[in-house]
Amino acid sequence: MPAKKHRQEYLTRRRILAATGATGAATLAGCFGGDDDASDLLGGDFDEVDIEYPEDYEDEMNEVVPSGAVNPFNGEYTFNPYHTSWNAGDAQETMYEYLSVYNTDDGEFIHRIAEGWEIDEETRLTTVEISDEYGWSNGTPITAGDFVTALKLEAYMEMGLQQYVDPEDGIRVVDDHTFEIEPREEYVGLEEELWLNQWAEMLLDVSEEQFGPIVEEFESATDDEIEDVQRDLVSAAPHWDQILVSGPFMFVEANEEYADQVPNQNHPVAQDWDFYLRHGQYEGEQGLQAGEVDWEHNDPTIEDLPDKYDEPPVSFSGQTFAIIFGRDDEYIRDYPEVRQALAYAVDMEHVVNVASPGTPVDTYSAGIDIGYAEHFVEDDVLDAMPNYAPQDTDAAQELLEGVGFSYEGGAWYTPDGDEWTLNFPVGDWFRDSSQIISDNLAEFGIDMDHYVNEMPTWQSESEADLDFDLTVHLNYGMARQYHAHSDLYEEMYNPNRGVLTERNLFEEEVEVSEIGNPDGGTETVNIPDELDGIATAEDEDEAIAHATKLAWVHNQLLPAAMVHPWSEHYWVNVGDWDFDLDSDAWLTSNRITHYLLEHGLSPE
Repeated sequence: MPAKKHRQEYLTRRRILAATGATGAATLAGCFGGDDDASDLLGGDFDEVDIEYPEDYEDEMNEVVPSGAVNPFNGEYTFNPYHTSWNAGDAQETMYEYLSVYNTDDGEFIHRIAEGWEIDEETRLTTVEISDEYGWSNGTPITAGDFVTALKLEAYMEMGLQQYVDPEDGIRVVDDHTFEIEPREEYVGLEEELWLNQWAEMLLDVSEEQFGPIVEEFESATDDEIEDVQRDLVSAAPHWDQILVSGPFMFVEANEEYADQVPNQNHPVAQDWDFYLRHGQYEGEQGLQAGEVDWEHNDPTIEDLPDKYDEPPVSFSGQTFAIIFGRDDEYIRDYPEVRQALAYAVDMEHVVNVASPGTPVDTYSAGIDIGYAEHFVEDDVLDAMPNYAPQDTDAAQELLEGVGFSYEGGAWYTPDGDEWTLNFPVGDWFRDSSQIISDNLAEFGIDMDHYVNEMPTWQSESEADLDFDLTVHLNYGMARQYHAHSDLYEEMYNPNRGVLTERNLFEEEVEVSEIGNPDGGTETVNIPDELDGIATAEDEDEAIAHATKLAWVHNQLLPAAMVHPWSEHYWVNVGDWDFDLDSDAWLTSNRITHYLLEHGLSPE
């Protein structure tokens, strides 16, 4: 049954700010703390959660996590996943458990709280069974009602699920350990892999006990009142010691210097552990020199790393770092050849080697995360795609001259005869990468107005208004969704810089060279039709056929040049751990906590 064509809508950052007003602006600026209204909104006093843990745990402390950003002292980390300042970083992820975890190596879901599920082949009505062994940090059993609460809130907060599922009628409790989820009528028969990717790897970060009242608020609200409930929820700010935890670790102490986590005694695996996590005391190289760090993030240079791990794995847990083209410069906006020329003029291999050594360079720029592009694009088409990563200034020159640019006295001039100057604002996360890109383009003869702002300033002044000719940033694609449709849909309809909705770089129907043959004739592709085709494909081959067309469109029209995956790599100092060097199991999951749980990794 074909899906009806309609745009997926998200509760965007702009809408959150509009809804929360001064409160939203303050929280984004970091000026937040306890919110008395949260208690009324969520139906509880949010007193400190009563948990059990060994009081003398500090005597057994054997691990330090180098990260100053995870210290939740005095509410600096707000434990509400819908809050405008929520950041589900490493520390918080240890606190919540998954329904299942996606194995990026074999493309299968590994059950965590889930015991299993059955999916009707015709309708996609899904019945999920959960384990009875998991408990919240206060000892309350985890039930189907907790998952229904989490799924309903995801839909009511317009985080993507609402496109496919009606939160009021399509998500329901069957019994304490069973719930059902059913697609909307227009998405009956949704392509199965895409359906699984809407809910199967959900993180249980809210409980029915604490967040159930807000579901009731949503379900009793009129259409005009829905946004008021959304506003209230994104403003609620419970602290680290006021929230229930479903995962293997829970916070027990937080101060100006550090924050400690201990195993959750109600977690069926972690209750047998005897090691503890300290966050915020040592950072990066300082921690390594002090000999206090057992973990290091995104760094392949730890001493004594076995040879087999000389280069980090791609965990596909992050998103893609990309050069993003704006709409202000008429030549960038109107000519894909110009976008291609800019990509060719940059030495992306050097960018990656300097800014993220050991990370694979994206060889496809296909709009699909490099980690699984090969699973969704036909091999011959993937092989035929131009690779923009190696610097090729001859190709760049030929492309620019082909649309009327001229090169004189070491500088490029537009077809109108003006010296070409590009506005290149970036956020300070990408200082080094952007400097290399700017230098490459300047050496090629383009006048660059390159400047670096603090990230919040860049977001408010440049990204929000699309005030750039080109920039660099993450969140390009949806790598955590593990599906071509998610990546490609986000690329076209992202509410901040979607190709078809915000930047308007090309129309819904485009003409490109013959699919898989850059030197062949032309072919017309309707982008919405192909996206709908992926969503409603009857089998994997059909889904791949649609995804292949769109990947080719992206590669040829290049709305942004994908540079490298921004994945999270974790390294274990193996000398102090009972680590199976013959196993690659920990490389196949994007979740290090999941690996600990699945394989029992622990200090010797």
